[in-house]
Amino acid sequence: MSKVMQNYEQLAMATGLRLDRDRKMLYGLREGFELLVYAADERYPYWLTVSLSARSPMGALGKDDYRLFVKNEKPVVSLVQEGNLIKMVLKNTPKQELLRNNLNYGIGALLAFLRSKGFAPCCQLCGQQMETAGYDTNGGYMHLCPDCAGRMRQDAMVSIQQKKQKSENPVGGLVGALLGSLIGVVCIVIFGQIGRVAIISGIIMAVCTLKGYEMLGGKLTKKGVVFSIILMFIMTYVGDRIGWAIIIVRELGGDIFSAFQMVSAFVQWGRIESANYWGNLALLYIFTIGGAIPTCVSMVKDRKKQGEFAQIGSPRM
Repeated sequence: MSKVMQNYEQLAMATGLRLDRDRKMLYGLREGFELLVYAADERYPYWLTVSLSARSPMGALGKDDYRLFVKNEKPVVSLVQEGNLIKMVLKNTPKQELLRNNLNYGIGALLAFLRSKGFAPCCQLCGQQMETAGYDTNGGYMHLCPDCAGRMRQDAMVSIQQKKQKSENPVGGLVGALLGSLIGVVCIVIFGQIGRVAIISGIIMAVCTLKGYEMLGGKLTKKGVVFSIILMFIMTYVGDRIGWAIIIVRELGGDIFSAFQMVSAFVQWGRIESANYWGNLALLYIFTIGGAIPTCVSMVKDRKKQGEFAQIGSPRM
């Protein structure tokens, strides 16, 4: 068990909430409110968000309400309301005793504040004041009554079936990947002209190529990922070569097409230092790989979450 999960266990015991290990979050009832406690960014597991669903006959909270609450409650970083959903973000701290104290204090302060404003628990979607439960919906979290949960579950099943039935169009995918990779080429050229090799160009190349394949190919399969990665490497080379061609044209004149063809000759003749040329290309490939790997992992995770619908506390499918 990881250290973070051990700390979450202690956090659950300290607050009287339950731990969902799969989703790395706490959940449970407090004074009739269904609470969800989680780290919005997994890189910062102790920067916690507390969410609940509530409404008041007096209407939504105002800007002054948010400002005064955050000002008066020191552990709180922010408080926002989106429809019936209310989110409170607590200070990020690795000190576990302080984290437990902040969470307990923050929850108590939030519930007392909402009660003073006439808020009562309700369904996040329909707004009916009844018992709700937390649900994982496409990687997001919602507080739903049984009726709304039933409808969303049915919609999720239909979405999953439609996704399974959707066929892949490899030709369209390759066209989309090519179009997307051109955006990456433009970024490589732009950064190259200002004398920089930036990882953002690799990330843009990866994201646009993969998204392009998915958009015109209908779906992104393992085959599509392989095709896209091969295309990324080709277009990264093209982008780097165009950048050098622009430099040649700027210094010696001529046209881009001819200069593009002459880049290798300029390297052989020493007009372009080989160390600079190959070093720049190597960095571009490193940055493209650095952008492609997390992008592929993220897109695979997102695809798995599409159509997902499960009650918090139940195992992931």
